[in-house]
Amino acid sequence: MFALCHLLGFRFAPRIPNLSHRKLHAFGPSSRWPTLEPFFGNRIDEPLITRHRDDMLRAGTSVRMGLVPASLLLRRLGSYPRQNALALALREVGRIERTLFTLDWLDDPSLRRIPTA
Repeated sequence: MFALCHLLGFRFAPRIPNLSHRKLHAFGPSSRWPTLEPFFGNRIDEPLITRHRDDMLRAGTSVRMGLVPASLLLRRLGSYPRQNALALALREVGRIERTLFTLDWLDDPSLRRIPTA
């Protein structure tokens, strides 16, 4: 959802339950940020995003132009027994967007006032 909203030009700002259990994701090694290192999960797979950039843009354009409903696109991507490469690339972009949102949430007191449960 984070990735699709980003492709459509929206900022997805959900209520995230258990924010303390969420992991941050970075392009480089987490050791670059020793204070935040315990909060990092896996690194972002940049080559995967690069390989499927055109496919992600095509999917976003199809939704924006109304050729495909967003719900159908998300349902199709989630219905494969094994995730396809486009779904994996969108997941990586979503991780980037969720990390940025989480960092903004931690930095902005007005966002923290919004309930997260």
